Amino acid sequence: MKDMITENLVDEVMPTSELTPEEEATLELMMESGLFYGLSRSKANPKMKPYISSAKSGIQIINLVQTLKSIKSAASILKEKVKAGGLPMVVGTTPATKAVAKDLGVKFSIPYATERWLGGTLTNFKTISARVQYLKKIRLDKETGKLEKYTKKEKLNIEREMNKLERLFSGLEIMDKLPEIIIIFDLKSHDLAAREALRMNITSIAVANTNADPEDVDYPIVSNDRNPKSIEFIASYLGQAIEDGRREATEASNINSAGSPQEAELKKADVQS
Repeated sequence: MKDMITENLVDEVMPTSELTPEEEATLELMMESGLFYGLSRSKANPKMKPYISSAKSGIQIINLVQTLKSIKSAASILKEKVKAGGLPMVVGTTPATKAVAKDLGVKFSIPYATERWLGGTLTNFKTISARVQYLKKIRLDKETGKLEKYTKKEKLNIEREMNKLERLFSGLEIMDKLPEIIIIFDLKSHDLAAREALRMNITSIAVANTNADPEDVDYPIVSNDRNPKSIEFIASYLGQAIEDGRREATEASNINSAGSPQEAELKKADVQS
């Protein structure tokens, strides 16, 4: 059951005259997940004005119709990139985003950064890759007993270093090339990641609250970025886009392998003869 504030905001954040029944149902879920809560007016970025419907008690209210359009646009480009074989990457290091970002990365076996964004992850990829390879080496050395030749103190130092590298780089181990698209949960906290993506010409999607600059990324999704439920909703939508992109890529590959229906009939005839 909606609380009084939510009830009073329905017409502002989701004017039903503009919506299909499916969109109305989606926006209801968005409201329940709290996506419409922005930040205070004093923290607002002026460029966010088109995405804001009003302010209540000094808190900006995000227009969910605009947010839904943004999510759909972001999901569309994400699906197309994945379908074409592009590698996505996920970034989320804040308390509200890190668990969701990691879950998305693990589920789809894509690179993720959830501890902190390491400067140069995209712009100095060669160095980052070298650190990942070093992590793999000392991990293997430990598993195969090669660390036994060191003193107890030396082994302790190596294991401490390994644990530190695990925290920082474990999500990047499968990033054997630069991503074609990056998903950033909480743009304001990860502006360096957005700048690196821009510099490397990597398509960027970002969840951005009303204090962020939507022009810092290609596909901003203006939403509450401090509520895990809001982040989970958006992650679910984008996760479906990744799934759809992979499925369509597989279907296209199968069709190409089989050839046209005419070719398939000719092959069948050759076999029978």
